[in-house]
Amino acid sequence: MSFSPLRLLRCVVVLVMVSVLVAVAGPAHATEPIRPMQWYLDAWKIDEVWKISRGQGITVALIDSGVNADHADLRGQVLPSAKEGDSDTQGKGHGTSMAALIAGTGKGVAGQGVYGIAPEAKVLPYQVPFNMGVLGMGAMIDAINAAAESSAKIINVSMGSAADPGLAQAIALAQSRGKLVIAGVGNLETPVSGGRAYPAAYPGVLGVSSFDRSGTFWSGSYQGDWVSISAPGVDIVSACNGPTGYCKGSGTSNSTALASGVAALVWSQHPDWTANQVIKVLIDSANKPSDGSGLDNMLGYGGISPRRALGWTGDPGPPDVNPLVGKRGDPPAAPASASASPSAAPSAVSAAPAPADSPAPAQAAPSNSGGSSINLIATGAIIGGVIVIAALTVVVLRGRRRPPPAAPGAGGEVPYAYYPPPPSREP
Repeated sequence: MSFSPLRLLRCVVVLVMVSVLVAVAGPAHATEPIRPMQWYLDAWKIDEVWKISRGQGITVALIDSGVNADHADLRGQVLPSAKEGDSDTQGKGHGTSMAALIAGTGKGVAGQGVYGIAPEAKVLPYQVPFNMGVLGMGAMIDAINAAAESSAKIINVSMGSAADPGLAQAIALAQSRGKLVIAGVGNLETPVSGGRAYPAAYPGVLGVSSFDRSGTFWSGSYQGDWVSISAPGVDIVSACNGPTGYCKGSGTSNSTALASGVAALVWSQHPDWTANQVIKVLIDSANKPSDGSGLDNMLGYGGISPRRALGWTGDPGPPDVNPLVGKRGDPPAAPASASASPSAAPSAVSAAPAPADSPAPAQAAPSNSGGSSINLIATGAIIGGVIVIAALTVVVLRGRRRPPPAAPGAGGEVPYAYYPPPPSREP
């Protein structure tokens, strides 16, 4: 499969860098069945999961580029937002992709389109408007504040940035309203200033990293003490706004959306639980890193598992205690100072057993540096990545360049690149 050249926008900006956490992606053919490409659904034996919960009664607020509610896989799944202009006309389809991973119905491609993890959940979009491929931190803060006051139980943030006081306050408000905030830990291809991604690193936020179809930590994901859990993020196919309506790619955006879908399943099964209790069951039931540590900076508490979470019989913990606070991410009421952990050998987690006719899952290579291994299976494919920010000057460049690391120091000018998703190719 050939890849179309991408146009890059690069600009000099101040304040803070906000990045949509999906790596550069390629097209998928709309005439091909999409469902067989969703390898993680097979690994998770999703048909068995859906006999227990399909996410009914749960709304996920999606802080993103908006959602194309007319996509075949999303018709009837998208709630009207309190503000106008949330239809994903400027975001090139990133928000549409995340929405489909959470709550897609698979009705496209003659019933073989993208299935979300929680197909009976609903998505409430809050668009962060784009201007020449650039978005501002203020827009994201406003969106999170609005979601905090909404009926949504879960807030999905497939974006990352440097720390910002207003962002911290918005996250704290959402948590005080009982919301479960789930955020991507970041992609190395789109570095954030200081090497620490927010809101994932704020206290109590469920920060999500990526693993591949073998269950091994994805090398393109950030790692650090703000990683709380991991989810599939590599070769993920989802809906998008290209000509075929589907795109493929890798990134922690994907993982974040899939984790939000699993959280919706659990909360639908236990509607009397609080966000804190849902978090505890997700991390307690996760497939643990195979090095026996139970926790590391690549996979966090392990690979998220819908079957194990729905079948969990352990104590969900006290309703008013977030199990991540003081253990993952920034300490409570303290500024961030640590940077991403040094690279280690790829880590992996033990996933649910493969179906009988599936190939044996791959093992991570042995390591003397503390890396661990989990086993998962695979076969498949989400949309192009994006870096975005509050901008002053915009220069349009051609060609694919990786942006240099952000300059240190708050308020300094930092180089910035915006990666639009690639065009989907017609069959």
